[in-house]
Amino acid sequence: MIREMKRIDLAQIVMIEKASFQDGCYSKEQLLYEYEENPFAKILVMDIDEEIVGFLIYMETFNSATVVQIATRPFNRHRGVATKLINEMIERLMKKGYGVIESVTLEVRENNQIAHQFYLKNGFKDVVVKKKYYENGDNAIYMMRVLL
Repeated sequence: MIREMKRIDLAQIVMIEKASFQDGCYSKEQLLYEYEENPFAKILVMDIDEEIVGFLIYMETFNSATVVQIATRPFNRHRGVATKLINEMIERLMKKGYGVIESVTLEVRENNQIAHQFYLKNGFKDVVVKKKYYENGDNAIYMMRVLL
């Protein structure tokens, strides 16, 4: 089941975050800020029998949305969880009405070929490479999926 995050989900989301990212890992406080205070942020979770198996954070601003973070439990990778989360986000954005949200963007590390291929498979296209985008100097591929 995919639903909006509840505060009780925070501990499980933090655990997934730490297991998924070494660089750029959100802290519990940052995740809590996105959940409680950021008016643009939306957090979707997928749960199976009350266990969070994946989450997606995205922001809606004006006529676009941005995928901020997506992660799944290591055991649940390559089982369609992330694709289902992306599809749910797109469905929710499309329900806002034709033309309200025109596109979804994201950045992915240029050297993260698995994630890059995942986004290509889910309808995102490469737009530009952002040189030295990340703190450690890694490049980012800026990607976009047009919804119109």
